[in-house]
Amino acid sequence: MDKLKALLLPLALVFAAIAIFEFGARYGASNTRAVALTGQLNNFVNLYKQVGGRADGRSLGNLEAVIDNHIVTAALERDAWYLRFKDEPKASLEQALAEALAIRGEGVIARFEAMQASSEEDAPGLSPARMEEIRRALQSAQNEFLIEASAQAEAVAGNGETE
Repeated sequence: MDKLKALLLPLALVFAAIAIFEFGARYGASNTRAVALTGQLNNFVNLYKQVGGRADGRSLGNLEAVIDNHIVTAALERDAWYLRFKDEPKASLEQALAEALAIRGEGVIARFEAMQASSEEDAPGLSPARMEEIRRALQSAQNEFLIEASAQAEAVAGNGETE
């Protein structure tokens, strides 16, 4: 019994080290994923702005689909409970997401609702529960960005009145 007790402390230390390492790896990976997602989203949104109405319908539709998928991924990543971003990756992800939502906005939700309504071949794995999670994450992001934008507008208006 004494030998077993002597092994418990080192075993507990090993498990604690594993837990700390996993938390650190998850934290680092989530920040790296946020930076990568921000870069991809910015690239596609900038391409969408540049191409504008000059692209044919099929190309524009494909680009919108890619942007919509990135928007949904970014909105879902923001809501993940285990992600605790550093300030810089979080701010860049939210800025890119706000810009993309300003451009695509309701088109994202409409695209995913159409995918859900279509046959299972077109949208494998898009269950009603997953669609509700997507809708909730997008609406949460849109609401946060609208509140922030109105607060910034009020602050700018307040600064203009005092001068």
